[in-house]
Amino acid sequence: MLNCFNQFSVVILFLFSLLFAKQSNAERIIQQSYEDSTWQVSGDSFFCELTQTIDEYATLSVSSKAGEPQNLNFQWLLTDREITNVQVFTRKADWQPAQTTSPNITFNSSEVEQQQVYFYSGIASLLRAIKQGFWLDAIVGFGDEEVRLTFSNTFSDNVISKYQACRREISPLSWNQARDHEFEFELGERIVKKQADINFLKDLARFITLDTSVNKVMIDGHTDDVGSPLANRLLSKERADDVAARLVEFGLSESMLEVRAHGQRYPVANNSTINGKSSNRRVLVRLFRRSN
Repeated sequence: MLNCFNQFSVVILFLFSLLFAKQSNAERIIQQSYEDSTWQVSGDSFFCELTQTIDEYATLSVSSKAGEPQNLNFQWLLTDREITNVQVFTRKADWQPAQTTSPNITFNSSEVEQQQVYFYSGIASLLRAIKQGFWLDAIVGFGDEEVRLTFSNTFSDNVISKYQACRREISPLSWNQARDHEFEFELGERIVKKQADINFLKDLARFITLDTSVNKVMIDGHTDDVGSPLANRLLSKERADDVAARLVEFGLSESMLEVRAHGQRYPVANNSTINGKSSNRRVLVRLFRRSN
């Protein structure tokens, strides 16, 4: 009889433990109010962002920075507890017909830094889903608890179009990518021939046009030590002049450019090797911003 009672007690304790575990891991649900269910677009020539914030809890944003891939960012705004993981996925909007099927788009990460998580793939599919009116759910983990946030949206078609228009106007380069760049030349080569180099010069000209703080472009031509010093001085000038001419062709004013020819005087590598000579046949382009 005592043995049966002990077994019954164990069963009761087990059931209570399951109930307690279910309660401790309960999921809180927070949904964006319909009045605030609009994505906001902001940006300039170097940054575009599509964002929505749920009260004081969290912000979800898709952003593009000049010269970088766009990303999805989730930020938990409260600081009383550390988040451990975040899952973001599409869901059917409440107003959509019952037979509507949400696209299977899911982002999941436990790489949390300063209450934020970043995702870098699948962004284009996510934007299409938002444009079609689908909502986003974010499940935020705290170890022993989860919170589900619903980012609803209205007028999403126009908002996504506005964000994409911003992205089309953004600079193709960041400051770090544009501030200094070397173009290498083949032996005896006088003009820029590689399509990748021509494309970069076009992007560089656009960057300078957009960044109004840039007031000077220094273009320095160099050679290896093959040939006489005088011939190399002339060759380095031809190379630098061609780079300058490309920038002018792509819209820059000649008054911004300063061209210098150094010949073989300032090698960056040993001219006794083939690789060294290749590194020394170069034109260096540097940008300067006006002081505040």
